[in-house]
Amino acid sequence: MTNERGKRVYRRATEEERDRHSEARRKIAAEIPEIRNRAKVRLEAIKRDGTPIRQVLGALQAERLRQGLSLADIHERSGIDRAALSRLENNEEANPTLATLERYASAVGKHMIVFLSEGPT
Repeated sequence: MTNERGKRVYRRATEEERDRHSEARRKIAAEIPEIRNRAKVRLEAIKRDGTPIRQVLGALQAERLRQGLSLADIHERSGIDRAALSRLENNEEANPTLATLERYASAVGKHMIVFLSEGPT
């Protein structure tokens, strides 16, 4: 068995391929401003409203505080580690599973309902 590696073979693109590549680059360049604009609008909405996960976690935390429950109380009711609960409530990058959110919701006497809706066009 030899340990030879294959060599890359480069060839010049045909005129048709160059035209196709140029057209693709032109289309992409034309779409970039709109893509950036949509991203900017979405980022502003996330900064203003939070992500859906952040909204759920905020609502759960608000309910916990409304009921006067500590993280230790939620830990006893849900089995979720107190440090993990703190990270869920305070970490902007938190990405809990639905099962974790359901356990937290149950611990504060709530039920979670998940639904899908049409996204923006």
